[in-house]
Amino acid sequence: MRPGNNGGDGFCHCPQTPFRRRRGQGLAARCQRKISGRGQTDLEILARFPIAVKEVTSLRQIKHDLAAADAVVDALLGTGLDRDVEGLFSQVIEAVNASGKKVFAVDIPSGINGDNGREMGAAVQADATVTFGLPKLGNLLYPGYGRGGKLFVSHISFPRPLFESAELKVELAAPVRLPERQADSNKMDYGPALVIAGAGNYYWAPHASAYSFLKSGGGYVYLACPKTLAPSVARKSRELVIQPQLETVSGSIALANKDNLLQLAEKMKIVILGPGLSLDHETQELVRILAREISVPY
Repeated sequence: MRPGNNGGDGFCHCPQTPFRRRRGQGLAARCQRKISGRGQTDLEILARFPIAVKEVTSLRQIKHDLAAADAVVDALLGTGLDRDVEGLFSQVIEAVNASGKKVFAVDIPSGINGDNGREMGAAVQADATVTFGLPKLGNLLYPGYGRGGKLFVSHISFPRPLFESAELKVELAAPVRLPERQADSNKMDYGPALVIAGAGNYYWAPHASAYSFLKSGGGYVYLACPKTLAPSVARKSRELVIQPQLETVSGSIALANKDNLLQLAEKMKIVILGPGLSLDHETQELVRILAREISVPY
């Protein structure tokens, strides 16, 4: 921990830790007399608990204490870091990363810039991070995102107008909740879909695009791919209904398949064009025609 609000958050955590059945310990990276403001208040509250607070004065000391720890709560540096981490702080971070212990970061992993996610000389590698109010850009941008482990957001009574302010330029995408399937439904109620994809050098693209439809809740999917790809794709995806297509010289889907594909598309609830169709000129012309003439959503 360090003086300031982030260190204060760490002090608050000590008596609340899920490891409190065992003897807890707080480590301060600066002398207690330099702690002021809210951090000092939190430290005074912590003094009422049977928890030792020690000032870190050497790398040897921190390694000794880390060896005896079950886990580490990182409240060393906060989101306002604007210069590279050096000296004892850098040594503490390196020791934490080398300890092999589970690490839980407070607000943001120490050493990560809260505004842009940059690693400022050295940064803690956390297993999980609890950030407050809203995620910071540094929690969401690499390399900060990669340093944070699993991200949790703890709401700390910010006024609601702050969350709805037009000045906020970042919005998190919420996963779409799929409706529950009815007990008397079948796979055709969740399809069918037609995927038109693949070319000579793109074996994975048709498999991935068609199979993702099933993985996201679809029930029945056709895959139209070049005929030479069909056996390989079929071995990976037993659930797909393969529709082998005539090929161009380069191994992409030929224009001659147009009428059959349009007829098949009319029986679908959705059509997916691509990926991996290649840049073959004949296939490009086929895609333009299909895009104009397919009447179902695509």
